[in-house]
Amino acid sequence: MKLLFITTEGFDTPGPNNQMAMVLINDILEAGFEVHLIQSRRKKVNPDIPSILKDKVGFTYDVVDRQIIDKTSFIKRYLDEAWYAINSFKKWRKIKDADFVFLQSCPTVVYQLLLLKIFYRKPIIYNIYDIFPGHAYDIGVIKNKFVFNILKLIQKTTYKLSTVITVLSDDMKAKIMDEGVPLEKIQVIPAWYDDKAIKEIPLEDNKFIKKYNIPADKFYVQFAGTIGYVFNYKAILEAATHLRDNKSILFQIVGDGNVKERFMNEVINRDLKNIMFYPLQPLEIVPDVYSACSICIIPLNKGVIGNGVPSKAPILMACHRAIVNSVEPNSEYYSMFNDNEIGVSVSNSDHKQLAEVILDLYLNPEKVKKMADKAKVFGENNYSSTRNTKKFIDILNELKVIAK
Repeated sequence: MKLLFITTEGFDTPGPNNQMAMVLINDILEAGFEVHLIQSRRKKVNPDIPSILKDKVGFTYDVVDRQIIDKTSFIKRYLDEAWYAINSFKKWRKIKDADFVFLQSCPTVVYQLLLLKIFYRKPIIYNIYDIFPGHAYDIGVIKNKFVFNILKLIQKTTYKLSTVITVLSDDMKAKIMDEGVPLEKIQVIPAWYDDKAIKEIPLEDNKFIKKYNIPADKFYVQFAGTIGYVFNYKAILEAATHLRDNKSILFQIVGDGNVKERFMNEVINRDLKNIMFYPLQPLEIVPDVYSACSICIIPLNKGVIGNGVPSKAPILMACHRAIVNSVEPNSEYYSMFNDNEIGVSVSNSDHKQLAEVILDLYLNPEKVKKMADKAKVFGENNYSSTRNTKKFIDILNELKVIAK
């Protein structure tokens, strides 16, 4: 049987969820299904198709070219993605033999869903990574309350049109249940990492360390990923300011995004010598990057947790790293790290406490090791691809009955 897999972003454009999509498609193919992928092409940083999927039996794809749009401009982004829905429709309408559809969430997903319901009429798995418009409103991308309420009303249509809705956490599940989505329609499938490929890289073999000649005698606090509107760079600025006199603690910032320039200018203005910037790294050395630090930090703006989940956390656990989170305290995600001793969560409104936690971990390497050990086991038990992509395959097997 064949799955039509539609996503707004393509593998060519670096993104936090590329690794998960790549592994999911590969595992679905390995389970005996065919997959036809519809994706966009924007930045052309990476190949259109990762090597793991290229020439794979049962895998075909189409690509739709798109412009590069500043994600902080909501109107431009919304119109661009709505236009993509129309252009991708021209591609997937030619795929006559698909039995079901996997649709990745985006702000304009309602247009894809309406077109699919009218012209395709196949069971639809709606996979939500970020809840819209709550995510965009809570972090300030959508500022107008009236616009938010209209978009929220439209979004309710997407829930009704979907056959199955998958979310990454119980926090997200609670959010969409508040919108009237019935419990039986929702499945919680946590984020995952490729347990066949992702592992800690020893210092002596670490390509990232060798590439930049990074000394091994410092305590590195690392953020690696998209430096965008969900990233709370002010938390790192304040923590680094508190710790500036400790020459042994350095912050590594690896990646690119639409707030990176603003962040770098603030570092210059404050004359902070303890924050080091590195460019976005190739996907294949992501484990090297995460293995190059002492601890990892995930600082998020208010409104992110609940509407979404950091997909990098499982990979960090697989790389045997303790995680320090700066997030909302009234969330399951926040509590998970403190309760299971796999890292530390602090409020994203208390930057002084963030600095104190980092200093404490620097002074107590055994505590860091114990957290990292527990994080690795916790990741294996909860976030491995073997465990979580199977849940999607189980859904497909259940949908076979409807598809027939």
